[in-house]
Amino acid sequence: MITRREVVTAGVLGTLSSGVAPASAEAQQGDAGMRAGLQDIKVQLEEIKAHIHSGLVASSLSVGRVGLVNERIEKFLRSSGKFPEFCEVGTSVFYDIYDWHVKHQQQINVTRLADQRLMIQFMFTQLVLRWENDVNYIGAPFDK
Repeated sequence: MITRREVVTAGVLGTLSSGVAPASAEAQQGDAGMRAGLQDIKVQLEEIKAHIHSGLVASSLSVGRVGLVNERIEKFLRSSGKFPEFCEVGTSVFYDIYDWHVKHQQQINVTRLADQRLMIQFMFTQLVLRWENDVNYIGAPFDK
């Protein structure tokens, strides 16, 4: 038969000698590490969500060099009350505008001028390729 004193003593001594306190400290450290890892995952998922949102939902006219061309055209529109007829651009900007047309399945109107310059229509403005300028060049919009 086991006495009451043996049961109480065995329980208290067993807890102290088995190392339960260090094990719970390790568990707490493990839980803290798990929480930190989950927080990092949450931050990364929020970044991915923001990129997907900007790529699928946000206006495509506000991104990259296309957005810069659009800003120049808008400034001209606000100052003159009409869209410009022409704007000169560098090669990278020209390719970005071309890619924008392909991405959004818009008709691509490219024409060649008498002096062998290329023009692509972007909205209501003709963008003239100026390959001798910087690749990111965006000139001031103008009329004839």
